Amino acid sequence: MSIFYLSLQDFLSKPFLKFSFLPLFFSVILLSLCVYFTYDAFFSYLDSFTSNSWFAWFFSFSIVQFSLAFLSAIGGFFIIIFASVFMSMLIISFLTPYIVKKINAKYYNYSIDTEVKFSVVLFKIFKILIIGSILFILATILLIIPFVSIFIYYGVFYYLFHKFLILDVSSCVLDEEKFQTFFENSSPLYFKITTFVFFMLSSIPLLGLFLQVFYVIFLSHMFYQKTLSLQAKNYA
Repeated sequence: MSIFYLSLQDFLSKPFLKFSFLPLFFSVILLSLCVYFTYDAFFSYLDSFTSNSWFAWFFSFSIVQFSLAFLSAIGGFFIIIFASVFMSMLIISFLTPYIVKKINAKYYNYSIDTEVKFSVVLFKIFKILIIGSILFILATILLIIPFVSIFIYYGVFYYLFHKFLILDVSSCVLDEEKFQTFFENSSPLYFKITTFVFFMLSSIPLLGLFLQVFYVIFLSHMFYQKTLSLQAKNYA
């Protein structure tokens, strides 16, 4: 609760609160445009594919057209939610060093001996993407199983969300040695529970975009207190 109180206090401060609107603004606009044009392109392709073929008779039924429109809308909604979350994570990742620096200066004054090399972070990103791609392929194959595939996709999205968020914050908080030690083992359970709660919040439209800065703030405090065993100063 002390970490939550600190994080909420920092999040509601003017410097951090204004950053929260950046991913919300850019993600909604860019992805809405993307889904809009993709939606039109999909049905244009479908019209050209079904014209002058026996498919035209099948797709002439209103129930089929309604079903396609409904599934496309649901699929578009599903895609825009999670694509916007990951896009906002990308936007906030450029601000993470600044956020961590402000928190460190205010509460912990922790000195990093050797910063984590960019090549090390890049390699871990590549590894996460490879594993995530394999999981996506497996999840797509399992689309033949009704309803189950949705939960599998959620699991894949959570894997990517957890890994990228932890990597982003830890690479800014920890020095190179502690960073390597942290990733030699699986993340502690309290990190997994925390990111899972954040992931579920991110499933709520717009809320997940607005809270990205809060996620970074909260995890920064967790790394300082739980991983580095530091106590927060200036804690009112």
